[in-house]
Amino acid sequence: MEKLAQQTQVLANWYRESDKFSTLMNYQILRAGHIRTAENFHVRRQSVVGHELIFCLKGSGFVRLEHNLYEVKEGCLVWLPVRWPHEHFPHKDEPWEILWLRIDSEKLSNIMQILDVPQNPVFQFDNPEKVTDIYHHIFSLMKSHTLVTDAHCDELCSRLIFTLLENRSSEVTKSPVITHRGLGRLIYQIHSHYSDDWDIDKFMQYCQVSKSQLFRLFQITFNQSPLRWLKNYRLSQARRLLVETQESIGRISGQVGYNDPLHFSRDFHRAVGLSPSEFRRREQRMD
Repeated sequence: MEKLAQQTQVLANWYRESDKFSTLMNYQILRAGHIRTAENFHVRRQSVVGHELIFCLKGSGFVRLEHNLYEVKEGCLVWLPVRWPHEHFPHKDEPWEILWLRIDSEKLSNIMQILDVPQNPVFQFDNPEKVTDIYHHIFSLMKSHTLVTDAHCDELCSRLIFTLLENRSSEVTKSPVITHRGLGRLIYQIHSHYSDDWDIDKFMQYCQVSKSQLFRLFQITFNQSPLRWLKNYRLSQARRLLVETQESIGRISGQVGYNDPLHFSRDFHRAVGLSPSEFRRREQRMD
């Protein structure tokens, strides 16, 4: 008897628009859901706003981050920085059932680097129920749009991030952002003043290292040169502003440190594959 093809089931799906309370919080939950996938379920994207935290409830699946493929088994969580090219899909023989959140925060790019997510995005847990409880608690609050529920969601996101930090506590203590005081001070200054004029001399001044040491630190920590890291951080902030505000593209380019809107648009298109206006239109069309 021929086997009937399993259909993907979207068991829950929430889309949360920015509202007046979200800017008061550290973390903004953009989307969330619960999906039981069929073997043909496949997500492939070039760039969207935020970070997706996908928890594998049953079965198994795969994620590709840029050019690297990772397997995600039952009880594991994968962190996808979805501003980067990425895809995810179930294992053919045991399609996964997943809980997922897409969240955004200025803090997440830094935390991601501390946790070595670009090289090691999959987390395993001794007690995965602790993680699923956080997801379900967040889901129960997603229909409400009040200051209290926003604050509660913010606290739950913080708890989830703390759980991931705790999961890799030994690796975290070795991160140069933590152990190198000058680098930590530099990153804090850039996060607070990324639209300022920055050059290598200013990087060296805050980091208190030589030029060669500075480049070595950034290569070890971020796998990028200092100015490329700055450009990528500014463009990630531009993506956030394009979605969260109605500011003109020229104004946003200035807010993220570009003096020339054309230069900004060129860099944005190179990084994302879309112009700023196309990116904004596509994000606003998402359900």
